[in-house]
Amino acid sequence: MLFKEEFMSGKFQTINFDLDKLPTMPLVASQMIELINSPETSASQLAKVISKDTAVSARVLKIANSSFYSMSRQVTTLSTAIVILGERTLKNLVLAASLRGMHQSFGKVEQMLWEDSMVCALGSRFLARKLHLADPEEAFMAGLFRHIGKVVINNQSSEKKKLISEMVTSEDRTLAARELAAFGATHAEIGAAVLEHWQLSEPLSLVALHHFDVELSGIEDQNIISLICLVNIASEFPALFGLLGAPQEIDLETLPGAKHLNLDADNLAGLLEEFKSVFEENRDEFLS
Repeated sequence: MLFKEEFMSGKFQTINFDLDKLPTMPLVASQMIELINSPETSASQLAKVISKDTAVSARVLKIANSSFYSMSRQVTTLSTAIVILGERTLKNLVLAASLRGMHQSFGKVEQMLWEDSMVCALGSRFLARKLHLADPEEAFMAGLFRHIGKVVINNQSSEKKKLISEMVTSEDRTLAARELAAFGATHAEIGAAVLEHWQLSEPLSLVALHHFDVELSGIEDQNIISLICLVNIASEFPALFGLLGAPQEIDLETLPGAKHLNLDADNLAGLLEEFKSVFEENRDEFLS
């Protein structure tokens, strides 16, 4: 496994994986983040960059108009969406829309990976907002990228389709061992490396690394701990909703993230039902 001390130092050689082939951040996303980080950037400049990718533009507007974001009026232009949503929310939506285009091909497996990431992102944001445990926009990004390692493996290891298909629809310790044997590293380790390679925040990298095992030893930052726990819970939403096959029955209160946050079955059932209602109402906007 990749030790946190080694990872934070940026020692990619601790992963036995071809890191020369790590993907670059999608062009529109990287250009937009650069503009957002500039204090002199205007809404029209941001809109101009986003409009370079019509698919990204369309998805941003669809999600902006969903009831999930509670817009008081119809958003018809990117400039308006930027003003109403705010730059941080917009950045997240562009990153989400760009992630869908990272796949070298787009079939059933890629569709599942996309839906899995998007639902986890939305679920993480919902839980963070309801429980007041983390910044909702940071939780969205953490959920969105927690399986970026699976995307990278799928793009680079197409000859191992059977294992990749299993990897997409499940996650357990036996699968992690098989990933290690087949690819030289687990998807969690590869994902953490990719996020560091993209120079995104350390919390996002640690969530990618520990979203499943919720290994919190050595992590003192309560914000990072909350993000890991929230994403651990939201990771199960795609399976519960039947996005990865037949709908599964999962006792959310038994998850390590729920246990650490002291969330009981009744509390979780209410949250899940509320999120499911919002998700079903906006399913097309979220996943098209």
